[in-house]
Amino acid sequence: MVALIAILSANTVLGEPHDPEVVAARTDRPPVIDGDLADGVWVQASPSADFLQREPEEGGVPSEGTEVRVLYDDRHLYFALRCFDSEPERITAARMRRDGDLDEDDHVQIVLDTYDNRRGGYLFRTNPLGAQFDALLTDEGRTLNDAWNAVWACSARRDSLGWTAELAIPFDQLRYPDSDEARWGINVGRTIKRRNEEIFLLPPPQSFGFRGGQRTSQLAALTGLGRLQRRSQREVVPYLLTGTQRAFEGLDSSEDPFVDIGADIKIGVSRGLTLDLSYNTDFAQVESDREEVNLTRFSLFFPEKRSFFLEGAGIFSVGERQGRLSGRPPTVLFYSRRIGIQEGHEVPVSYGAKLSGRVGPWEIGALNMMTEPALFRDEVEEERYLTDSGVWFDDDDLDELDDAPRGDLSFVDTVTAAVIDTVDVERTLFNVLRVKRDILGRSSVGLMLTDKNPGEEGDYNRALGVDANLSFLEGSTNLTGFAAQTWTPGSQEANQAWYLEFDRRAGDVELSASYLDVGDDFDPEIGFVPRTDIRRLRSRLRYRSRPDTPWVRRYSTGVEWLHLLDRDNGLQTREVRGSFFLQTEAGDWIGIEAQERFERLDDDFAIHDDIDISVGDYTFREVGLRLFLSSSRRLGGRLALKAGDFFDGSRRRVDAGATWKASDRFSLESKYEVNQVQLPAGDFITQRVSERVLWTLSPQFYVRGLFQWNSQRHVVGGNVLLSYRFRPGSDLFVVYNHVWDTEAALHQLNRSLQLKTTYFWQP
Repeated sequence: MVALIAILSANTVLGEPHDPEVVAARTDRPPVIDGDLADGVWVQASPSADFLQREPEEGGVPSEGTEVRVLYDDRHLYFALRCFDSEPERITAARMRRDGDLDEDDHVQIVLDTYDNRRGGYLFRTNPLGAQFDALLTDEGRTLNDAWNAVWACSARRDSLGWTAELAIPFDQLRYPDSDEARWGINVGRTIKRRNEEIFLLPPPQSFGFRGGQRTSQLAALTGLGRLQRRSQREVVPYLLTGTQRAFEGLDSSEDPFVDIGADIKIGVSRGLTLDLSYNTDFAQVESDREEVNLTRFSLFFPEKRSFFLEGAGIFSVGERQGRLSGRPPTVLFYSRRIGIQEGHEVPVSYGAKLSGRVGPWEIGALNMMTEPALFRDEVEEERYLTDSGVWFDDDDLDELDDAPRGDLSFVDTVTAAVIDTVDVERTLFNVLRVKRDILGRSSVGLMLTDKNPGEEGDYNRALGVDANLSFLEGSTNLTGFAAQTWTPGSQEANQAWYLEFDRRAGDVELSASYLDVGDDFDPEIGFVPRTDIRRLRSRLRYRSRPDTPWVRRYSTGVEWLHLLDRDNGLQTREVRGSFFLQTEAGDWIGIEAQERFERLDDDFAIHDDIDISVGDYTFREVGLRLFLSSSRRLGGRLALKAGDFFDGSRRRVDAGATWKASDRFSLESKYEVNQVQLPAGDFITQRVSERVLWTLSPQFYVRGLFQWNSQRHVVGGNVLLSYRFRPGSDLFVVYNHVWDTEAALHQLNRSLQLKTTYFWQP
């Protein structure tokens, strides 16, 4: 089997021609990055204009012409793009903010594979407004990390011929090997949004899916770079943070002004390795988590948003890929949100150090961080019991009485009281080591160690995992898996987990199957494990086609099956789900879904306030309708309707959203979700409202507001951010947060006002 994989993989690599080829020209005079291609320096570079369609017709002739030219000097790589358009007044452009969703606009993108190995690379995008978007690509481009923010420049202009763009990317922002004659992988793409048309120098196959344009599996060649001079990356970004925060506890409140300083340092250890150091790490400008309604028995999986953890995150990834789980949380060995966040509170991070990158065929990642002691107080509800002698007891008192005679205690009253629950977090040290090696052309094997050491002597949690990703037949067939074990004082033998997945994409057919086995005591405390003591089988089959119907772009139909057992092979959960989706030529989607589900509850499930679902077996069915309106319009939106059985009752659900792009400077995004649940134990309704307002004055200056209400958690919150990049890499942030409790009467929980400034310096 291994020999066959090796042969297939080797043939894949050797059989991939670099065609077409983009030739970079050296210049002694850098171009002015203003979007104006009249600068005579660009005549030194030959244009590449042999673009082909990926959408709607794979390999078809584009409706509009596109040219790209490449220059370089000792410091920068320069790109000039001319996007011809016969109807320039219909160009779509409404996003100006850094790292905004440019998929909704006309835009161009550049993918660079600096190691020329098809395993990953860099993605740069801009639109006719000169917005900047950059990201790291891993796993052949299947995974995109847009939290990576390089320091680069771009500018764009519109004219009577269409629009133009110029980009300047410093070499010290990229990792690449030493070579006498540098040869990189490259792909240049363009999206004409009003036609939902995608064109590329080398179009990725449509079978790669909707995000296929970012895939690095098949690239053209960027040549002419010669021997690039090494420029070691050295960046220092100190910050100053000041503000005030106030916590409200009953009738008492305290005002807490503060001033803090810290710094992030980035050092290029080699062309492939980067050392990130952080002192007094702060994440004041990170947007609040999205409010969610949870009607399951398991924890929610929130995405990481903090840049220190996200840069190089692909190296530290061991476990299931979330995108293959239909919204279910994945089992992963390392989940960075376990560091610096405790029960929804931010824990101070005193320092952090991270080494990540590539050395030859090896990818290396090492992380060391320490969090400081912290004490949090939350207002929670607790039952209080009054005896006939006038003494109050709580649940802890009653637990103690279970081991002793209660005598003649007689309870005459019960009340629900608001009490303060204290969360005491000890100083904790976190260590992670990751090593990954390329094998067989496009495959890899790796190892990960994690270690968590709280302050208490003798307390620890450690995990060891090995993983493999075998890819062959030009990346269309993959076999992935991992095996891991954890060690914690007092844990038993069932502390292991392993996973295996096979997926195959051939033309219009996609097939996948996986098996996950998790022991009862498997507990990587800086990982994420939604469920233990399980054996889970899952399979998925999906077929996509492009009919000849004039108004239909494509349709997709599929079925998914899940079978979950406990370790004694007793059935716990079973799901069968079918779906059909259709996309119009205008970019709108409509879909229908149907699902049958079985759940076995071994314990009562407290689903909402005082409503419990009893122990037992439940089979329930649900149908749904989904509608998505194309984001190419000024007003886009989505609507999902679901109705059916829910345990021993019923549920109806509406999930709606709308985005209004009033102009290229102002947009409004609204979301509303409601669940109406009827059960024998009681009926309830949950609601979630979210409003996001964005006002962009320029690509460097914007104001964003996020307002959320969650009836399940009885909170309403507001977050306002003013962000101004006053020079490349240097920012000013003003952040205001306010949270209210809505359970009884509206009263404040906490609020804060913070000002943070950073300064980018290259010594």
